[in-house]
Formats: sequence, structure tokens, C-alpha cells
Amino acid sequence: MIPESIPLLERQILINQCKILYLSSDEKEREVLERRIEILEKGYTGLYPKVFNTLYEEVPISVYNEISDIMRMYSRINESIRLLSDADKELLDLASLEFEGFDQDSGMHYYMMSYLVDRMDEHGDYKGRQLKAHNSLCMIKYGKMLSVFSEYEAQRKLKYSSLDLQKFIDSVTSTAEHLQS
Repeated sequence: MIPESIPLLERQILINQCKILYLSSDEKEREVLERRIEILEKGYTGLYPKVFNTLYEEVPISVYNEISDIMRMYSRINESIRLLSDADKELLDLASLEFEGFDQDSGMHYYMMSYLVDRMDEHGDYKGRQLKAHNSLCMIKYGKMLSVFSEYEAQRKLKYSSLDLQKFIDSVTSTAEHLQS
């Protein structure tokens, strides 16, 4: 968030930092830094977006935690599916459990997940996969699934039987049916 006001001491610190950067910058960057210094020195609050235009809004820790929970849940689901017999797999609607990505228009989850996968080399199973959801309701699906996951976490279940997986499927199916009615 771009501040509407900056205390004098903080403005002075920012000005000093801009002056230090100025010394090691090329001509184009120096012009930008000169404008930032002037904006800060004169206290032109309406122009603060020009000083802070390279900063993004912070991603709340709750978004990171939610992504971590979703990825941990999917790791366990996928590992459990891998261990099922082919006969058990055929009896389950496993397609309904697939990871759909995150909707880039409805929050920071998509951007955080992309960063984790592409830049931090986390969640390697998703590298090169589509992380952008084509369904804006994906977070509702994940929320329902996370409630089942939380129950299993409380029971310290690390692997899921076909009945356990069916409970995930039922949570997703009931959500889809509810939204259609």
C-alpha cells in the first residue's frame, strides 16, 4: 500500500537512500531518483505513487499458509492415489480431485504459487503445469477439501484409503451440486 503520509524522519531516510543509489546509477536511473528525491523533500503526497511504484502490496501470511496447506493436502492425496490399485482407482471420480490452479483475478494465490514454483523451486510437481485456474470457484473447492484434510490431520493420517479419498470427492461434489442449484 502506498502511504498517504510519511513522517519527516522516514522521508529523510528515504531521501538519503535515494542519494546513495544515485551515486551508483546510470543516467536514466539518476533522472528517476532525482524526481523521487524532490517528491520526498517537498512532501508531495499526491506523487508518492511515483516513489513507491515498484513495490507490490504485501502478500498476507494467510495466503502463503493457505497455499502451503493446499499443497500439503494435494501431496498426500496424490501419493495415496498412486498407492491405490487400478480397480480402486476406477471406482473413484479422481478427476474431481485434480488441482485446478488458482484464479489470477481473485487474489494473490496465483502470483504467490507461481513465485514458489518458478523462482523458489518449491512444489516441483507443478513446475511446467498450468497454475492459472479456469474456474473462479477453485478456492471454494479447496476450502471444502481443506476441511476434510483438517480432520485427517487431527487424526494424524498421512495416507488415505479409497474411503478417505471418497470423502474428499463427496465434499467437492456436494459443493458443485450446491452451486448449481
